[in-house]
Order: sequence, then C-alpha cells, then structure tokens
Amino acid sequence: MTHLTLRAACIAALTILPATAALAQSELDRFEAASERVTALTYQGIAAQYGVAADVFPDTAWDRPMRRAGRCILRAYEGEVGADGVAVFLSGFETAVQSASPNDILGGSFSGQLPDGLTPQRQQQIQSECGMLELEMTRLAESGVLQALQNQ
Repeated sequence: MTHLTLRAACIAALTILPATAALAQSELDRFEAASERVTALTYQGIAAQYGVAADVFPDTAWDRPMRRAGRCILRAYEGEVGADGVAVFLSGFETAVQSASPNDILGGSFSGQLPDGLTPQRQQQIQSECGMLELEMTRLAESGVLQALQNQ
C-alpha cells in the first residue's frame, strides 16, 4: 500500500468513525428522552394514584450511570436483534411514548414495539443485567418515594 493510499484510507476511516459515533449517540439520546418521558408519566401516575406529593419524586433526567446503563441496553439489544432491530425498538418506543398516559403505564397497557427476536421478558432481563432497574430503584429509595408509598 502506498503512502498516499494509506493516508486516504486513514482519512476515510476517521470520517466514518464520527458518523458512527454520532449515530450511536443519537440512538442513546433518543432512548434517554423517551425513557425520561415514561419515567415522568410513571411518577405522575403514582403521585395521583397513591397521593404521594410530586416533589418527593427524584429528577427524571438521566445521570452518567443511567447513560452507561442505557448504552449497555442498546448494545445488548443490538446483539440480540441487530441494528435494524434497535431502530424498530426506538421508533416504536418513541411512538408509544407520544400517546401514553400515566394510566397506560401503571395499568400495564403501555408498550412500545419490540422487534422480532426480543421478548418482553428478555428486554426486562437486559435492563436488569445492565443495571437500569437497580439505578431506578435506588433513586426511588433515596428520594423517599418508596418510604412514602410504604406509609400509605
């Protein structure tokens, strides 16, 4: 390989990497935004249903550990159903969130579109393996929500 060809290959690789990273970042951002909206709706529903003051609930914004867990989840989904499956999941999740209500979420009727090859049980297992469920439960415990619910 000539020096000029090697240089051209390196430049091509460097221009592709940011595009790939931007796509992955975009997917994570989309997943984060939709997840934050579901969390906010869940908190609204719990507050209304159980009479818990809304100011007891933690912030719905993801922090760094939640973003790591979200990245882990998307990578695991990709390992299970490929990049096209992740795209189907994200589109379905975003669409479902747009029309969701707190009652849908608490009543169990909320669901985004899962791609073929990813069951709800496997989805929950991945979320648990990536630490997302533990992070969410820790937030609820630290904020006092779990204690307030136990006092009902």
